[in-house]
Amino acid sequence: MAGDPVPPPRPTRQLDVATVEGLTDCVAIGSPDVALLKSRDFPELQGLELAIGDIQTVLYDIHSLDSFAACFAARAALGAGARYVGVTRGTTIDDLEDVDVTSQVVAMVGVCWSVEYMIELARECDWLLILETHSSVAQELEQFNYPNAVRIFDMAMSAGTLAWNFFLPGAAVPPLLRALEDAELGRKALQNATDFARGFEAAFGFKTGRGEILYDDAAFQEFELLLDGGGRASIERAVEMGSKLESAVAEHCRSVAAGRVVRTMRAFPAWRCALLNVSSPFAGDVAEHLALQLASDCGEAAAHRCFGAVFEVRSGRVRVVLRSLPGGPDVSEIAARQDGSGRSTRAFFSIAAHEWEDLWVQPEPILWDVASSGEQCLGLKRGDLVTVAHRGERFRESPADEWSWGYKCDDVTVEGWIPTLAHTLFVATRSVPSAGPGVSPLDEGDLIVAQGQQGQYMWGSAVQKGQGWFPCAAGALMPVHASGAQALLASGGFVH
Repeated sequence: MAGDPVPPPRPTRQLDVATVEGLTDCVAIGSPDVALLKSRDFPELQGLELAIGDIQTVLYDIHSLDSFAACFAARAALGAGARYVGVTRGTTIDDLEDVDVTSQVVAMVGVCWSVEYMIELARECDWLLILETHSSVAQELEQFNYPNAVRIFDMAMSAGTLAWNFFLPGAAVPPLLRALEDAELGRKALQNATDFARGFEAAFGFKTGRGEILYDDAAFQEFELLLDGGGRASIERAVEMGSKLESAVAEHCRSVAAGRVVRTMRAFPAWRCALLNVSSPFAGDVAEHLALQLASDCGEAAAHRCFGAVFEVRSGRVRVVLRSLPGGPDVSEIAARQDGSGRSTRAFFSIAAHEWEDLWVQPEPILWDVASSGEQCLGLKRGDLVTVAHRGERFRESPADEWSWGYKCDDVTVEGWIPTLAHTLFVATRSVPSAGPGVSPLDEGDLIVAQGQQGQYMWGSAVQKGQGWFPCAAGALMPVHASGAQALLASGGFVH
């Protein structure tokens, strides 16, 4: 209508997180990651008879500085009225010892257990709040729907910044937590993010403890000092240290990488891992270097299947650090299977030493010379070692033959189809008499190297018996473990 006031024009300036939190002097100008900085509200709490001040117990991951930062945010809000307990992703409710969570309000910040134990915890608690930022955990808990469980997932934030928003609404996230968020997410929103990530541990050596820690624990006091003034001085010190270490870390990565091997995990047969056993304060840098090196070796077509892993054995357990490149394997899926933690390009887990080798596909020896029969078929010599990712495939052109897909262990860039019989040693599980002229009998324990199969008969050689047709019906022949085939070749017990 005439005379009505004209609405003001749309604002031309938009406030972003960096501006609101006073980080404009810290952000990396021109980096697309600056736009990824995020703060949020928590509609998940709407309609619930639950307040932040009701939380009585806070659980955090002792292996994650990010998770401890989240616990620190909880302490800033809850004070001495709550209990703070360091756990691992393999902890169970029975491991909490003197911490009774019965009818308590419990918050898990940056840590989660297996669904089975999460259910037990939810049954004991009055309320269970879960603040998580790992996609693998979100997937695992997708069906975890308990009326007293509040799931707050945000994969675009670190646990520390998410918890700061949650426990201290309206308070600007300190710059140090944003720098730690960059390191956690593999992001570069702040200046010198790479130097900071490399130098923080070397500069401060910050450690957290297992079990309950008191409100005035030394770890809390130390972290509070690091956060003085928003933690800008701590950032500068870490960046300075990281810059000094850059050339030494690069040289360290190059020197130790010479000892790598390439292996494949049983649960992820399409992926290739550059694996190295080394104790290093820069395990993450080394693993990333391995991933880059393997991706370069394998070429653009296979780079998306390559990742790096560094492991060391301590006190009967193997601790593993995983890295992949953007667009590469989601290593958090590997960690999640072992109660570990991580994100798509960086993760870690630990496993009992006696279970370590079971994770990996064992190299298998080629038992007879194989001539390449096509563009995608490998030519191999007897004794060559191959890693088989898939076996038992049949093709219309030769329906009687089984084929395996694998790569040469001494040259991982060479992969293709291999006759399955060429890497399979069989043992006779029972004695089988001859079925007629031209068919040799089997004695229990006979070792057979087969080169062809027709129906229920295999053509090949029996150790110390020579060549012939052998019956293979109804489980008469079973494959031998790869280590047995290698031992046979090494002993010279079979000459083909």
